[in-house]
Amino acid sequence: MKGISLQTVIASEKSSLLLLNLDEGPQNFDKLLVSLRTNKKQLLSIIGLLEQYYLITEENGIYRLTRIGELIAEKLKPLLRMEEFMNSADGYWRNRKLDFIPPPLLKRLHEIGPCTVVQPHFTEIYDYNKEAHEISKCSKSFNMVAAGLHPSFPDLFSDLIDGGVNLSLIFDGYLFDKLKRDNYDELQKFLNNRQVALHLYPQKMQFLSFKVNDSCLVLKLLNDNGEYDHRQLMCHSPNAVEWGKDLFDYYIKDSTVITSILI
Repeated sequence: MKGISLQTVIASEKSSLLLLNLDEGPQNFDKLLVSLRTNKKQLLSIIGLLEQYYLITEENGIYRLTRIGELIAEKLKPLLRMEEFMNSADGYWRNRKLDFIPPPLLKRLHEIGPCTVVQPHFTEIYDYNKEAHEISKCSKSFNMVAAGLHPSFPDLFSDLIDGGVNLSLIFDGYLFDKLKRDNYDELQKFLNNRQVALHLYPQKMQFLSFKVNDSCLVLKLLNDNGEYDHRQLMCHSPNAVEWGKDLFDYYIKDSTVITSILI
């Protein structure tokens, strides 16, 4: 054990997998060999290290976790879930700017579950997400935080309003100024509508937009270079919707209500 820390031991992928396998129940050597997809020599070496640290024990050829091993395995589970999540959605998460997510919600990011990457053909990169829009039309509420909007947003928002959907929209300063210049009449129309609540976020947004309705979360995130590559993420699980609404609440608490438009 000398010279090898416990942290180094459990940081090994095979060691972690062995602990997590035994967390599901005691197993014999042959079953572990198959589960870990390794050879006998390597498995014996891993078992020896974990036994030295009293993380596993063996009796009559059956290996099981010790009480300390159970505690370690419990700590490993969130890390494994996060690793699986970061590798999901065709690796979408691995090169995204995630600084806009507050720490408590970042820790819960894996809770949103499986998501679908929407990557339009280059002939359709300027089209709006028709599937997300149809889902929003069937919702009671539509919440959006945006640093950029699709050019057809006046018609899209009006379509939701006509369907009885309540809109709560948060814009950053740059987008709000642009809307005042280029879409003053539409903006005033939305401001006067009781189904629409407009808010201004005072800081720069490190994403293009995210929107959440009753059944779906849609994320348009920037990559590590701060660019938008037209790939967006759609997440349909109830946990994703809850997470998205919590993120919206985080942004709205620092936003101010827009009551008038001054150019």
